[in-house]
Amino acid sequence: MFKKVLVWIGSFIMAFSLVLFMVLFNLEKVAFDLNFYKMEYQKNQVSSVTKIEIEELMNITETMLQYLKGQKEYMDIFANIGGESKKVFNEKELEHMKDVRYLFMLEEWVKKTSITIFLVLFVILVWKTYFSNTLSLLFKNIIFTLGILLIFSLLVTLNFEKWFTLFHLAFFNNDLWILDVEKDRLIQMFPQEFFQDAAYLIFKNTLIGILIIMIITIGISKLLKEPSS
Repeated sequence: MFKKVLVWIGSFIMAFSLVLFMVLFNLEKVAFDLNFYKMEYQKNQVSSVTKIEIEELMNITETMLQYLKGQKEYMDIFANIGGESKKVFNEKELEHMKDVRYLFMLEEWVKKTSITIFLVLFVILVWKTYFSNTLSLLFKNIIFTLGILLIFSLLVTLNFEKWFTLFHLAFFNNDLWILDVEKDRLIQMFPQEFFQDAAYLIFKNTLIGILIIMIITIGISKLLKEPSS
């Protein structure tokens, strides 16, 4: 009985780690996709709001993403704004971006840790319960974890602004994220609609990835004839 409890706990952590990895993988994929930024700038008419041409916006974005990846130490950017060369972000915005960069560093660590946990537990469960049984446990727990993800996604969709605020309160220990849309270009470039679209795309890609993994798991399980524990 105790062994079965441990197996189920281990298999849940294994599935949860895999789903978490998928979410973070797709978060990175969206966060560093220049085409996504260009589409959002055009959709939200960012050029007219910021007085910065789309080509200049893309240059700013490329530098910003290099900073978030740790490829640049500073994010002091000058651009042609309304016909004049001006500093794009003020000191408050730059300090906030330091916090954002730290979050991406943390996200990268969690992503690598989650896939490591998944692989270690997968090997252990194969060793203890057979390969086919491990796939079965993985499939069942992915369904359970996916259900939690779907419920959470629904709650976020119903009140995105509330959850967006809660996210900032949870992950930032200051109020630098509270920006003025009238003067702070960071929020002009990235309004709430930008993050809503990003969240939707992350969830959609994660769901597709998980469904592919589930299909592969079912296919492999049907090919195997190992006894179950």
